[in-house]
Amino acid sequence: MPKNFQEPGWWDQGVVFVGNWEPLNVRRRLGTDAVTRLELPVNIAERYQREHSEETVLKLKEAGVNMIIAHFYKTGLDADREDIEWTKKLAVLCHKHGLKIGTYIGDTIYAETMLRDMPEAAQWACYTESGDPVRYGAQPFRYRADFSHPGYVEHIKRVIRVAIEEVKTDFIHFDNVLRDAPPKACDTPEINGRFRRFLRTKYTPEQLKDRLGFSDISAVKVPSWSGIPNPAGMAKITDSLVQEWIDFRSHDLADYYGKLADYIRQLNPNVVVELNPHGISGQNSAFLRAVDHARLVRHGSVFWTEEANDAQVDAEGILVSKIRSFKAARSLDTTLFVKCRFVNDPSVDVGPGSHRLRMAEAMAFNRNCLGDVGKPLDAWEIPEDAKQYIRFYRENNRLFSATRSVADVAVLRSFPSMAYNSVEPHRETMLMEQALIQHKVPFHIIFDQHLGELGKYKAVILAGQECLSDRALEQIRDYVRGGGGLVATGHTSLFNEWRRVRSDYGLADVLGIALARDRALPQPQRRSFGQGRVAYVPAVIPAQPIPPFSTWASAGFHKKFWKMPKNSEQILAAIRYAVGAPLSVEFAGAPLTTVMELTEKSDGSERALHWLNYRLGTVVDPIEVTLAIPQGKKILRVELFSPERKASEPVNFTSEVGRIRFRLRALGVYSIAVVRFAS
Repeated sequence: MPKNFQEPGWWDQGVVFVGNWEPLNVRRRLGTDAVTRLELPVNIAERYQREHSEETVLKLKEAGVNMIIAHFYKTGLDADREDIEWTKKLAVLCHKHGLKIGTYIGDTIYAETMLRDMPEAAQWACYTESGDPVRYGAQPFRYRADFSHPGYVEHIKRVIRVAIEEVKTDFIHFDNVLRDAPPKACDTPEINGRFRRFLRTKYTPEQLKDRLGFSDISAVKVPSWSGIPNPAGMAKITDSLVQEWIDFRSHDLADYYGKLADYIRQLNPNVVVELNPHGISGQNSAFLRAVDHARLVRHGSVFWTEEANDAQVDAEGILVSKIRSFKAARSLDTTLFVKCRFVNDPSVDVGPGSHRLRMAEAMAFNRNCLGDVGKPLDAWEIPEDAKQYIRFYRENNRLFSATRSVADVAVLRSFPSMAYNSVEPHRETMLMEQALIQHKVPFHIIFDQHLGELGKYKAVILAGQECLSDRALEQIRDYVRGGGGLVATGHTSLFNEWRRVRSDYGLADVLGIALARDRALPQPQRRSFGQGRVAYVPAVIPAQPIPPFSTWASAGFHKKFWKMPKNSEQILAAIRYAVGAPLSVEFAGAPLTTVMELTEKSDGSERALHWLNYRLGTVVDPIEVTLAIPQGKKILRVELFSPERKASEPVNFTSEVGRIRFRLRALGVYSIAVVRFAS
């Protein structure tokens, strides 16, 4: 869906950045290094000066870095003032040498400084129902902020104005824009008032009575978690007020970010806006973090994920990736920030050369951004093989700019399905996506607002999407009746958007299934509906037993469960049936430890097949591939690009009806086959 704002011209020219969020005062307070969390070096002030030096800026520029995100606001405007002056000096150096400068805005209230300098900040903190401030992890001096408190919003606007007017920032990074999971949920008079206003705006009195059982909500407050063991481990969320609280928190967070993003663009429309809510990794992010990506990230140009799903094939043979987060970002017309760092960061270092695979994943799946390639600024020299990948990305940036992802199918992640059940919809959807990734099916991840655009896909997949509104059912039914394909699993469409069970499946007529008395899953189905083709698969069957939900609730459907589904062949056959035609990309016997992404230029002048090997230290044999050619296009040439080769190479090809056939060279980590069309 198109944005309601225009991005600055510099943004889609390829971003390679480094960052350092910790000002000197925070490093001294914590007593640890900004990244490794080890004890600080003796020469902390000397090192801090070196990070802000012209020598460091030039070193980073030579390596291919074109943006530095610097510390700016963490402990309060007054308390951070000395460090802000260092950021201003760094900004001057960056602009002098053609780099962009970004500024970090923290997400907490530092009790030791802000409450001293601004006593009113105590009103902006999050408090539990017992009156205790909600603290940030293991740092008791940092209080979580109630982002939407009017006083806090006005305070952050003052912070933004300093960043834009004094620092001359090009980019603003809001860290950790998310909420805490129960029982650390915020319960204050201000928040309870906003919750009631949300309900009154959303529903008429008659609708409130239908939804909650009563229409007078003057005594309603956010849910109480006192005395409830492990509330974050709630599997199915059936309490209507808790459901509305999940929706409210997601709305409230998105509203906060939208206000700030609009304010930034009013002050300077050339400033790019980004936040860190993390990505898609199997958690019920709406319930646990108040994050509905579809509502939240659309206000900016970028969002960050720090999920621990770094590209690899692990010791159990599971292919781990951030591909889901990249695909969500693409569908929401945003860029994703990830760590592509090299050595010295154990949080992302999963083996020799793993930084090359992380960079390759970002090049293939991202919206023209390589990511964060190092931190702190002066801690080490960038290795030569990392520079090689950065150089390849910068020199061949036209391959990545102004592109869109090509997909045959779409996987729906409906908000009520994923927010009101932390188990089956996440398991079914994550494993379905895993099968698509490893079997190299071109797909998009879509959300509720995309249901009006289903016509661009050959098939839509509803993997355990149990809660669908009547409007959503009609959109899906019309799509299939008009010739679209549909694949559904589990109890898809059994509930409405309030998770109230229907007397039968909402898509019973389309899927050809019926609800059994014991709610046993129906038998597999393949059938026609109108001009479309439909396949029902009862379940996406895990390859291994999944432990009880209570043991993995807060971690979500973790990467350790992402082994290829036991019935992946059945799933792929159902998808091919629903699509009813060859896929846009077809491989002859490609290993399941390889993945692909198909992109095309926005002007239709070329298509690019990105080819990645996730098993580090191995070489994939040459392989034959066929690629669909858009109607009316004439092939000019095919070229192969790779950071592993010094120059591009021509590729021999043969033309077939509507397709092109060629052979991919042996693959180490990453290559791109580019098909150019005659104008």
